[in-house]
Amino acid sequence: MDLRRAIVAGVPRLLGDLDHDIRNVLLTLARIWTTLATDSIRSKGAAADWALERLPSEHRAVLAHARAVYLGEEKERWDGELRAGVRPCAGFLVDAIGRQPLR
Repeated sequence: MDLRRAIVAGVPRLLGDLDHDIRNVLLTLARIWTTLATDSIRSKGAAADWALERLPSEHRAVLAHARAVYLGEEKERWDGELRAGVRPCAGFLVDAIGRQPLR
């Protein structure tokens, strides 16, 4: 339970870094959600894979891009529709985290 509370307590600080470190913040939020939901700690890439299967379609491109950049498959660029989708995607992830029990 201490791990669960500690990772949830770090969410506000993470969100404070969103504008400067989009990729890592989104992947870390996915990792937190995955850890709380499955009781297993996964890499950022594996956590993104898990989260992508559960995200509403309007948020998938943003997290998929963050994952692809993390894996070296794409260059980091946050413009246009991707940029516009960052905060809504982060908001969905935070809400999903908030719905998980701290047991």
